[in-house]
Amino acid sequence: MRSSYTTLMQSKYFNPAFNSAIFDGPVRIYFAQFHEALALKIYFLIQQKLGAEMAKAKEISKATGANILVMVYPTADSFLLSFDGAEKSQGPLEVEKWHDDVVIGLRGPIEDENLDLLIETLRLTMENWRPASLEVTSALAEL
Repeated sequence: MRSSYTTLMQSKYFNPAFNSAIFDGPVRIYFAQFHEALALKIYFLIQQKLGAEMAKAKEISKATGANILVMVYPTADSFLLSFDGAEKSQGPLEVEKWHDDVVIGLRGPIEDENLDLLIETLRLTMENWRPASLEVTSALAEL
């Protein structure tokens, strides 16, 4: 299922504070305007450190319409509303599959020391990303 912005707005992952976004191919960073500096930092780190992974992810996204959604929640409380069971862990982020998309939620604005964890999480996500619609397309091509 190709997730649309309307579908995202009606999902448990959306927060009304998200009034800004950066779209770069398959990666979509949603944030509140007051977290723009962090969102831009994340965007530039992705550009600097994940070139090969982004190229692969762009091909997957192009074939399936799937995306990787990075949600910078305004507060830890708003983060907890979106990720079931997140209160049991104290990690700075959570990752969940949502339809063909992957959602990476940040527990409020993360500190710089956690940016490497986010980039590594994005790297692993991109390397292992297999949307179901891609598998169907590949199976049909083999027929």
